[in-house]
Amino acid sequence: METGKTGKYLKYAIGEIVLVVIGILIALSINNWNEKRLKKIQVDGYLRSLIVDLKSDILQYESNIEGYQSGYDNINRILLNDVYKKLEVDSISELIAGYWNLNRTSDQTYQKIKNAGLLEMLGTIEINNAVNDYYNISISHYDYLINWDKELTERDGFFWHYNDQYESNANNRFRSSSLPFKEDAAKRKDDLIRLIESTLGRNYLRNAITRDEYGLLIVRDIKSKAENIIALIEKDLSNKQ
Repeated sequence: METGKTGKYLKYAIGEIVLVVIGILIALSINNWNEKRLKKIQVDGYLRSLIVDLKSDILQYESNIEGYQSGYDNINRILLNDVYKKLEVDSISELIAGYWNLNRTSDQTYQKIKNAGLLEMLGTIEINNAVNDYYNISISHYDYLINWDKELTERDGFFWHYNDQYESNANNRFRSSSLPFKEDAAKRKDDLIRLIESTLGRNYLRNAITRDEYGLLIVRDIKSKAENIIALIEKDLSNKQ
């Protein structure tokens, strides 16, 4: 009798233990599922925010492209023919004036994703690779372009506006109309054209137009990558609905 009761109690105890273990496993499974669900919601929120950042970047790239194209076209007007010589001296000066682009790209959302440890959980492998390549490789190339162009554009500015070959108005945007020139406009124009047509002047212009061409190449490429990431994210979010 006692042996039978002991066996029943043992079976009951084992059954209780099994039920407890099953309950724990179910609770852990539910907890893991809930954590994954919350992480997916968090990731989706980051992805939507990432789209906002990328669209802002694209506006910056479009402004860059416009600037590089304008610089390229202006210098082409000088290097390809002599028609520019019919312009007034200040108009010629504006053609050779170089302006660098500012870097206003934003990686705030990417840094938040990085700090949250979610860089490998952005959806598809294609999205993960595209996002990480964009912020770790493409943006680095873009930063280098902006800094390189700024440095050389400033150097060009010193050549064109701080030389003893002609009297410059320094900067057309901020020049003072109340300050007289020593030479008249015709003499200043002849001096500027002479400097432009010198070997050194043409070399400066050739290097400037090469930077514009390189800038167009790099910025168009990174703009395309940003647009591709947006398309990938929007497709992924749409498939989850």
